[in-house]
Amino acid sequence: MKKLLLAIVTIAFLGSCSTSNVSVKKNLIEVGINLNNVVDDKVQVEVNPQKIKEETVVYNIPAIVPGTYAMSNYGKFVSDFKAFDYDGNEIPVQKLDDNSWQVNNAKKMDKVSYWVDDTFDSELKHGIYVMAGTNIEEGKNFFLNLPGFVGYFKDKKETPYTITITHPTDLYETTSLINKNTTKTDNSKDVFVASRYDEISDNPIMYAPLNNVSFNVDGIEVTLAIYSPNNIHKAKDMEADLKKMVQAQSNFLNGFKTTNEYNILLYLFDPKVYKWNSFGALEHLSSTTVVYPESFSKKQLADGMINGTVSHEFFHIVSPLSVHSEEIHSFDFNTPKMSKHLWMYEGTTEYFANLFQVNQGLITEQEFINEMQGKIAASKRYDDTMPFTEMSKNILEPKYAANYGNVYQKGALIGMSLDIILREESKGAYGILNLMKDLSKKYGAHKSFKDDEIIAEIVKMTYPAVGEFFKNNVEGTTPIDYNALFAKVGVVNKKKTVDTRYFIDNNNQPFISVNKNREIFFTKKTNSGLTALGVKENDVLKKVNGEDFTLQTANTIIVKTFAWKAGDKITLEVVRDGKTMTLEGLAIVPQTEQVGLVIEDLPADNPKVKLREAWLKG
Repeated sequence: MKKLLLAIVTIAFLGSCSTSNVSVKKNLIEVGINLNNVVDDKVQVEVNPQKIKEETVVYNIPAIVPGTYAMSNYGKFVSDFKAFDYDGNEIPVQKLDDNSWQVNNAKKMDKVSYWVDDTFDSELKHGIYVMAGTNIEEGKNFFLNLPGFVGYFKDKKETPYTITITHPTDLYETTSLINKNTTKTDNSKDVFVASRYDEISDNPIMYAPLNNVSFNVDGIEVTLAIYSPNNIHKAKDMEADLKKMVQAQSNFLNGFKTTNEYNILLYLFDPKVYKWNSFGALEHLSSTTVVYPESFSKKQLADGMINGTVSHEFFHIVSPLSVHSEEIHSFDFNTPKMSKHLWMYEGTTEYFANLFQVNQGLITEQEFINEMQGKIAASKRYDDTMPFTEMSKNILEPKYAANYGNVYQKGALIGMSLDIILREESKGAYGILNLMKDLSKKYGAHKSFKDDEIIAEIVKMTYPAVGEFFKNNVEGTTPIDYNALFAKVGVVNKKKTVDTRYFIDNNNQPFISVNKNREIFFTKKTNSGLTALGVKENDVLKKVNGEDFTLQTANTIIVKTFAWKAGDKITLEVVRDGKTMTLEGLAIVPQTEQVGLVIEDLPADNPKVKLREAWLKG
């Protein structure tokens, strides 16, 4: 999952089953939803489990799903849960908690039904990431992360499912689930099949007007489907950037078993409708759900969404989808046991999403170093002495959850550090990508490792120095000495003048802060763009181009400034010494002085240069 702050459902009508049908369709759960029948922004789900042998049975809606690290409690969006016998009479149901219902006299049960509300426009307080959320927009869009709609009967997760969706004929599905309606001569109903519940949870579906593009890269059929409510963005306009990224990733993963298809379900939200300050994507085995602002430019979507967020999600093919622990392989959707290895699942994934770009020549070596320096700075905002494995294992607890964002910062840096150590120990021949390939061959999608044993296994496969790093810097409390690692590859700290942005530098450090009155002011640290506008230290910022600049609007407005081009008009309203002032000027590319990591100018045959080449280009 990639979450940015600035990383499931179904079905139509099912009638009561006759006794003869039960014998024919034994061991098959049928689910149905009719997307043509939306009542009060809700849809009804019916679930037919066939013949139940137990006196009582519990139906669960997931409390949490793989790839997320906070409780979602999708059951809060379920209402009017009922069970019926074969004569259509109601059977007593007991609600056990937010996500579980117990049906008594279950041997007589024909089906259960309930209504589901969506999360996107809900006023209900919840912890569901927007990219893991659901949307019911009658006749326009249905964003179906399936755990929000379809549950499972306790102890029956391994039972096969069919999911029948009846829908408007002008909306088309995008999903990696197998659809038995292959001809599309009747685009009013789809019938999906899944071998078990985990397959349902791993395959979201989006229904939207056709706005798709598909292409093939090295045997991977890639589809991008976009819902743009105001028709601002077209999938065709993103095809070249997406294809370039996927091709580079495929080249980078050469020799690694990936997937035959990959579907990107992109929901672009209107910031005037949804005031979301966080967005991102959630990974699945062969697809990803992505939520981004519709107001982003094509370049912003290419740089941030395609080359950042989607590239991160694609690399989840490596981990945890191909290399994972028992806790993930047999995921408990309602009483989860979390793994200790977020450094691998999210950290290594984020590292690869940066490394492949320099490896494939999409960015320069210095640009890659700048990205890593930004992550170092960002990681320092978290507890740098908290053992990463301890945080990961206990990530659902508030103390540790507050450090979750560090998986994309220090987690990636752990991957980088391992990579440099492995390259040094192997004289450049073996890096972390080689390690993940070997782990994938050893385990793979269908075989899990034991959570407490994988680090020892990695050390056994590699070098004692790797063991020391894990002991001290991943399982232990010692912060990583990045300067010592960078020195091995000819990268040193040096004062330099760099291009920056108006409000945040290249290390993601702001040029603004908040005072005790909760006002936003400019700090002593500045850049040439702010200086040209006449900004002075301690000026309180009130408006940017006419928009009120507050703690609530800051993220949204700062993102807009990323699109400023040289020559654009800028107007700031500030308060200086109690007086309101208007500062006007034309945008430039701001520069600032900072101490940063730079690549040493060394002879090509220098051992540091050779090690750096193996690290970044090997």
